[in-house]
Amino acid sequence: MGRIAVALIVSSWVIPISILVNRIVPEPYMDEIFHIPQAQQYCKGNFASWDPMITTPPGLYYLSLALVASLFPGMFFIRGGSLLSELCSTPILRSVNGVLAILCSVIVYEIITLLRPNIDERKATIFAVVLALYPLHWFFTFLYYTDVASLTTVLAMYLACLKKKYHLSALLGAYAVFIRQTNIVWMLFVACTGVMDITLAHRKR
Repeated sequence: MGRIAVALIVSSWVIPISILVNRIVPEPYMDEIFHIPQAQQYCKGNFASWDPMITTPPGLYYLSLALVASLFPGMFFIRGGSLLSELCSTPILRSVNGVLAILCSVIVYEIITLLRPNIDERKATIFAVVLALYPLHWFFTFLYYTDVASLTTVLAMYLACLKKKYHLSALLGAYAVFIRQTNIVWMLFVACTGVMDITLAHRKR
């Protein structure tokens, strides 16, 4: 078991439920009516376009562009923005959160093993899988919202801090705020954690 097991287990429900959601709800749902058209504008290269109804920064849309472009990198260089425009359909954009949810579960596993170094690998795997089923996180895994991307970047920031990779943690924190501005609170929390770690390390010398 381990991080690969966590990724496979989470994938085993993310993929089929994503397919089911897209069949039952093929059109943008709830706040997706704002997020999906905005992301599609970015896919067309219209970066000056902005829907005033959206209250979060554009971090999710840039992240989506990077993931969508990575699907067919060869075709992207040949056809550029026109291909991105075609690929940025509702199901493809929703799949961004599916990928991030799987990555998030692996990050949770890594955090658990760092915080509890003596934990059994099997238990750590089970804990990570159970946490991936947290109701709010689970629900938004299948829709195009900022929640999953926000949580993934915040946890990645915290993981980098636990590994004492403070510059990487700062970069991830800045991007977390670029996805959702309220993440500034978590960025400050992790920054304080890092400062405490550095202070304790200096005292031990």
